[in-house]
Order: sequence, then C-alpha cells, then structure tokens
Amino acid sequence: MISRNEQAVSPVVGVMLMLVVVIIIAAIVSGFAGSLVGSNSKAPQATIQGTYSQTGKVLQMYHAGGDELATQRIFVLIRVKDEEIGGFAGSMARASTNKSNICDATGKKCWLNATTGLVGIPLWTPGQTMYYTGTYGNASGFAPDDTVPVGGSFTLEIDTIDGKLVSKSDVKVTS
Repeated sequence: MISRNEQAVSPVVGVMLMLVVVIIIAAIVSGFAGSLVGSNSKAPQATIQGTYSQTGKVLQMYHAGGDELATQRIFVLIRVKDEEIGGFAGSMARASTNKSNICDATGKKCWLNATTGLVGIPLWTPGQTMYYTGTYGNASGFAPDDTVPVGGSFTLEIDTIDGKLVSKSDVKVTS
C-alpha cells in the first residue's frame, strides 16, 4: 500500500488567511473606536435673544437659556442680510465683534479688558444680559446701525472658536 499525504491547504496559506482575518477585525474595531472619540466634542447650545436701538447704538444680548458660555471660547458675530442693504454683500456679510466692548449693565466689567488683555467676565450664564457698544466692524468699518434701516433686521450668531454654531437669532432694528 502506498501512503499519500494529501492536505488541502498548506500551513503557509493557513497562516496568511488567519493574518487577513485578524487585520480585518482590527480595522473594524479601530473604525468604531475612532468615531466614538470624535463625537465627544459637542458645541454648547444656548438661546440668545438680541435687541438693537439705533438711538442708543447698543446691542442688548440676553442669554435666555441653555449652557453656560465661556466668553474666551466663543465669538459674537453680526450678519447683515443682503436684502436689508439693497444689494449683494457676500451672502450675509459677517463681522466679528470686539470682546472688550461686550460688557455687563454697569459698562465697567467687560468680557476682555482692553488695557490689560485680561478676562473680565469668564462665563456668560443663563439670565444674564450683555451689552455691545462701539463699532461692529471689520476693517471696512461695517456697522448695522448705518447699514440696516429701522424696521430691518440682522442676524446675531454665537459660534465657538472652532466654528461650531451655538446660537443664531434675528435682531430687529428699532429707532
């Protein structure tokens, strides 16, 4: 009798198949783990209501509810709508406000001290009203008080420093 050793798969091919299976499982696990880590950085959410009077040239911003906002981690943006100024301004022209002009009711304690550069108000909490005075401008000197007519509106937007939206509301311009 002749003895034959007939194996269907050689040991090298078996090891290669096991290696491929392990690599596929590792890729699936790392894919799930990567998406779990990325979802932890949620932007704070808040309801901010604004009023603007052309006479006083003050934007009043009321934190109506939601998360506390770290003043150094957010931007207050003004967006003028194209239809309000009768032309194209770049699909809602955007200007960031100066944090040293955002103050409490006394006008003495502001988000940022312009002289020292120190933080004056670190947190904006629900129920607090902040007042923005001064120019709203970027380099071109844009300001809603001289571009948006009484009865018109502009958009008040609060964003995080990494660009995530916190709050967005329309502000009516009154006399």
